[in-house]
Amino acid sequence: MKHRANRGGGTSVPARVAPGRGGVGETAGGRAASNGRVPGFVLRFCAFWVFALALVSQAPVVERWAVDATVASLVLTLRLASVEVLLTGNLLSSGATSIEIVPDCTPLMPTLVFWAAVVAFPVPWRRRVSGLLSGGAATLVFNLARVLALFGVLVWMPRHFKFVHVYLWQTGTLLAVVALYVVWVRLQSVKA
Repeated sequence: MKHRANRGGGTSVPARVAPGRGGVGETAGGRAASNGRVPGFVLRFCAFWVFALALVSQAPVVERWAVDATVASLVLTLRLASVEVLLTGNLLSSGATSIEIVPDCTPLMPTLVFWAAVVAFPVPWRRRVSGLLSGGAATLVFNLARVLALFGVLVWMPRHFKFVHVYLWQTGTLLAVVALYVVWVRLQSVKA
């Protein structure tokens, strides 16, 4: 229930909110559970996630493309930063430091998780497509920063590489995807 100020300057009077018009707050809680929106969201999310995993597992070209795109963006970024980099397949080398880009080094899975949540969210498709495009770009930029930071850790603190790679950045990626999704959901309430 929303409140609006009484024109007479006194106390506020409760205003009725039409079902389905409560914006993000309603979708995240309140009437959402009684309307079946939360179970619907979970089912749509899981369906998209299963579809995406099946696609990736049955079409290796998707992972290959993700690796190639990640390698190309890293090489371009390093060269723009005047870092001399040698590329041998998926292996990037600079000086005595080398890093191999494998499918887990790409933004593919974080992007698919974000996309599953966006597709599952009950807003018009125009907004979903906007979320898919902007979220895909954001996860790409985040992943680029992540791999570049890991490259730096490998150069300056190689003993800490495994900890930073496996624990810090994995957790950081999860938090980044959740934060990106929360920001996108909140923007939907502004547009409502």
